[in-house]
Amino acid sequence: MRGTSALLGQLGPAVVALLAGCATLPQGTLGSALAEEEARVLWVGAHPDDEALVGPILAHACRGLGRRCRLLVLTHGDGGECLLWPNCHPTLAAVRGQELAEVARRFHAELEHHTYWNAPLPWESFPRREEIAARWIAAGDPAEVVAKAIDALKPTVLLTFDAERGFTGHPEHQLAARFAMAGAARATWKVPHVYQALNHFWITRMLGTSDPGVPTESFDTHVACGSPGRACLDVALRISEAHRTQARDMGTVRALRPQMGTFYLRKVDVDEETRLHPPTEPERR
Repeated sequence: MRGTSALLGQLGPAVVALLAGCATLPQGTLGSALAEEEARVLWVGAHPDDEALVGPILAHACRGLGRRCRLLVLTHGDGGECLLWPNCHPTLAAVRGQELAEVARRFHAELEHHTYWNAPLPWESFPRREEIAARWIAAGDPAEVVAKAIDALKPTVLLTFDAERGFTGHPEHQLAARFAMAGAARATWKVPHVYQALNHFWITRMLGTSDPGVPTESFDTHVACGSPGRACLDVALRISEAHRTQARDMGTVRALRPQMGTFYLRKVDVDEETRLHPPTEPERR
């Protein structure tokens, strides 16, 4: 997402107005599912800070509506960068774990945080996706972790990334989605509403970096979150400030606020997704 803000200033107002109005969808079953008093939400992500990419939805469900929520995060993000001065003490993994715990607290959500291996930066050095999957499975099949979490929480809504591109192209985002689908298919409890959050913003569609999936519905991030007149988008962006070690990426997310009025989702069938996108499928490059 870096560099996107600079591009915005180069676009003419007419182009911005045209693209901003493209292909918005009405809210669908997610709003109805979250409106149920017994709604329970499970988010499955790869890294601390991934939840920022669905933050307004979590803010609406967990804070605005007071639904029971759990964040299930597979790694501690120890392969990432540390932007704390002079360093991240005692370790980056520990600090990012503390940051995520604070984020969960601010969302009024439960936290299940695991320690699967996180590919170290730079991006160009990442192993192939199936190699990361093999390392994770060797440490304890994440699909089984997700299945157990589902059977314990019995969520009515499961949120994760797109299985093909993973919102940003990160292979671990793709794996989080794939293991989430495999776990949901394996669990005894059958989640009635399973969604993949799609990077379908007009700017990424224009640049050709959006997720390939077709949205089935949208979410209006300006819905009020508890306090009258306070948008869930703004609540979520404020919560993202807790990820201080990731100030660069979180700053970019906050800078893109004008483009984040609508979030896009695709409702999926977990059995079909598991068949089409198994975690061990070789990555195409």
